[in-house]
Amino acid sequence: MTISVRCTPALIGHVRPLARRAVACRPLPAPAPMLAAVPPARRCLAPRAQSSDSLPSVEAAPAPAPIAAPRMVRSKPAPPAEPRAKSRVVVLGSGWGAVAFIKNLDPRMFGEDGPYELVLVSPRNFMLYTPLLPSAVGGVVSENSIVESIRSLLRGKGTYYEASVAGIDPASRTLTCIKQFCEVCAARMDSGAYVPHTEADHTFTVPYDVLLCSVGAVSATFGTPGVHERCYFLKSMEDARKLRKHISKTLEQAALPNVTPEQRKKMLSFVVVGGGPTGVEVAAELHDLMAEDVKRILPQLKDDISITLVDGTDSLLNSFHTEIQTYAGEVFRHSGINLRMGCRVTAVTDGEVAVQRKDGSADVVPFGTCVWATGIAMHPLVAALQAQLPAEVQGSRRGLLVDPHLRVLGSQGTIFCLGDAAVTGATPQTALPPTAQVARQQGEYLAALFSHHRLGLQEQPEPATGDLVPLPAGAKPFQYLHLGSLAYLGSQKGVMDLPFKTPFLKTLRGYLGGQTWRTLETFMQISPRTRWLVMHDWIRAALFGRNISDV
Repeated sequence: MTISVRCTPALIGHVRPLARRAVACRPLPAPAPMLAAVPPARRCLAPRAQSSDSLPSVEAAPAPAPIAAPRMVRSKPAPPAEPRAKSRVVVLGSGWGAVAFIKNLDPRMFGEDGPYELVLVSPRNFMLYTPLLPSAVGGVVSENSIVESIRSLLRGKGTYYEASVAGIDPASRTLTCIKQFCEVCAARMDSGAYVPHTEADHTFTVPYDVLLCSVGAVSATFGTPGVHERCYFLKSMEDARKLRKHISKTLEQAALPNVTPEQRKKMLSFVVVGGGPTGVEVAAELHDLMAEDVKRILPQLKDDISITLVDGTDSLLNSFHTEIQTYAGEVFRHSGINLRMGCRVTAVTDGEVAVQRKDGSADVVPFGTCVWATGIAMHPLVAALQAQLPAEVQGSRRGLLVDPHLRVLGSQGTIFCLGDAAVTGATPQTALPPTAQVARQQGEYLAALFSHHRLGLQEQPEPATGDLVPLPAGAKPFQYLHLGSLAYLGSQKGVMDLPFKTPFLKTLRGYLGGQTWRTLETFMQISPRTRWLVMHDWIRAALFGRNISDV
């Protein structure tokens, strides 16, 4: 079938480029046969039959076959990369050491593309600024002002599980965790209300490649009878709440009209056992509360209030410089705080603390409220882990012995320990003190170690050391830098024992020391939010007084 079309100059202009393209396509593979056999002119112009139209016309050639496109050589897509095996780092605890570790981690190493997978397990979903617990008891700072959420600190770096660790199995490298049943839900179930939970505790396991143990320690009672039943401790937020509520209830009860003077005097007798920084600051905050706020609000009670501090040593703050020890005793005596130094507590009975002096004589100290702040002991979880490690390398009664890189001895390098749970040094004299400053620096050191190196679990122990997680070459040991010690003595006075040679800075004390202590405790907070809240609390207490209510 042929089609006659009118040939115009415009049509010829469109046809000629087609001819050129056809010629240019001859070298290509598999050209169209008809295009190669017909000359370009004949393909464009051909005689046609007579037509009544006076204008010339051309006969269109059959439609050319489609020209094959040049074959493109494409490389095959690379196979997807195998997921890189990550080392699972599990952190136990949410105290000073654990928080310093997660805050100083390099996000690139613990992010989605990093070589580590981070998991934090703790029954407490916040970090508590423990140095201000005595101030929370005295109502100067709010309890919510000295805590920071763990999830906000851990954001983008790892996973958090709110649970208690019931056991550690170093052989299989697994943790047994328990999430206890909610107390509020249990109370609702007892009243017959519906709760969307089961009453049983939730138990699960968490495997680890590397474990960081930062569970801290517990209060030491030295086996003294009656301490757990009759004394208040100050190691947690719950302890501070219980003690502050008890003090508020005691003040209100002592103000009732049917209370005899003898009963009132015994109710308002406060005894603090322990002359270290915690015990000294608890006694100082109690003194300020009674002298500045209770005296103004409940003036009828001021003459019946007494505060006594009991300690087995001869001076307060025996870890400080001797000049500071003497000065602290003078401030307490001037403030009216009774000091029973050189007295060892032998028992705590109903309303009395039995003590024994160094000369062997015995005495009793009556109390209505007794606060126990004498020292720390090994955490039960740490004691259970220590029992599974070789006895020839673990023999401390205070915690887990670690090497210069904070690795637990006998754990094949898979367990690190820091804070109050760790014991550094070969002898008790060289061991670091169990302070927040030490735990913080240890957490920062481990964060740098894990961020700058990749510590991974090997299938076979290292031949030279027997470690499953060998240390990288060039890893530096931990070195503690003592930045000084400070304590609050009440009446706006404080002391600071700084490691400087200058005599004036060596023992900064008095009102200037108190203001320096307050400033440092504010700006050493966990986050800008808590820093602002604590500063606000200082101002509020100075302008409007302390909160003596039980909420």
